[in-house]
Amino acid sequence: HITITAERDLMKSYKNTVKEFNQTINSLQDNYTDLMIEKDQLQNNFSSLSQKKLELEARVTSLSEELKKEASKQ
Repeated sequence: HITITAERDLMKSYKNTVKEFNQTINSLQDNYTDLMIEKDQLQNNFSSLSQKKLELEARVTSLSEELKKEASKQ
């Protein structure tokens, strides 16, 4: 009788441990998904900023050339 009770308690303990592991796994999966979404957003932001930087550099080059032309006319 004591053995059966001990086995039941052990089984309950195992079930609780498995339940906690599953909750931890689900939480980690959710965190991973959130991080991947954030990573994608950051990559998109970086790409947008890189494109804007190229556009601004081209504009600076263009304006510098215009200034040189104006200066050479005088």
